[in-house]
Amino acid sequence: MSHINQQWARSLPDGTATVIDRKGPWPDGSWEYQVLAACDFARRSGPDNPESRTAWWPSWAATPSPTKEISVNDSIRNSETEDAEPEIVSLHRLLARAIAAVDNNVQEAFVVFGLPSLWSLTRPEVRRQVLLLAAWEARSATAAELGSPTSAGQYAWAFTQYASSWAEQHPDGDAEGFCAGPHSARHAASSLAFERDDLLVSLETALLLCSRAAAPEES
Repeated sequence: MSHINQQWARSLPDGTATVIDRKGPWPDGSWEYQVLAACDFARRSGPDNPESRTAWWPSWAATPSPTKEISVNDSIRNSETEDAEPEIVSLHRLLARAIAAVDNNVQEAFVVFGLPSLWSLTRPEVRRQVLLLAAWEARSATAAELGSPTSAGQYAWAFTQYASSWAEQHPDGDAEGFCAGPHSARHAASSLAFERDDLLVSLETALLLCSRAAAPEES
């Protein structure tokens, strides 16, 4: 598989990365591919540029190459989120405290706590679970409380509605059950969390949700 930004690689029959996992299809019909790629994105892989870096590429930004695909997993692995649970809880706690410290001012939280850099370095699976966890805890919020006319505000409101509806349908359900899916909220959270061009939108969405949700208690 090759990335569309690697225009120099269009003629390489074996692509520039090996597919090792995939997820989807998402509601828009797209997929996400986990690839093993070379350290230097601008050069062909080889002994001096080994495929030692993992990344997630959306299907719309990648060109398939059937000779570079191994043991693809078609299902969502439960262990994926189980292994990351401490990171998910810690990041959610940090976002909740950060937004509270600046009186729910998202832009100030960006600057004061350096959240965009942290969010960009966070694995998309963890970003997705933080969005879901925050949505669950903010499920009682009203549109007026979220109070943002931005795209992030619309996402946040949609997530609270997803969570509220799920809670009504599963009266004995809890955060763990909601975050595990599968349901529309998880698909939406995945779409947002894996979209690298909208990192600030997904971060703002998480902060808006966290502004209406209490951070988890210290263990």
